[in-house]
Amino acid sequence: MELGTADLRILWMFADGKSRTLKEIAAELSLEQSTVNRQINAAMAEGLLQRSRRSGDSAHEISRTEKGARIFEDDVATALTAFASGLDALGDRVDDFLEDFTRFVAAYGSAVRPDDSAVGSDTQ
Repeated sequence: MELGTADLRILWMFADGKSRTLKEIAAELSLEQSTVNRQINAAMAEGLLQRSRRSGDSAHEISRTEKGARIFEDDVATALTAFASGLDALGDRVDDFLEDFTRFVAAYGSAVRPDDSAVGSDTQ
């Protein structure tokens, strides 16, 4: 895979085709605006994102470039192929694994976000 976690997360957010300001990106990712600014600038330097400004608007908007969209789609396809290979290797035990993994994810989520404990409670 070509993208790091930060780039992958940002490019995933732009998969809806909607441009966003730095403030909107920071809010969606629950990150400080300074962190987002650093990540956006790095992604722009790599040609993954672009900055523009609507006429009459003072805020810059960020959007994916064609290169960013292509690399994102390629990385997602690579990851999905790897997941499929891993699941295929389990053979007839894949359903048991997925059931166990679902329980694990629900328990992990409850441990790190106790306020969301109702989420996934039907899988425990």
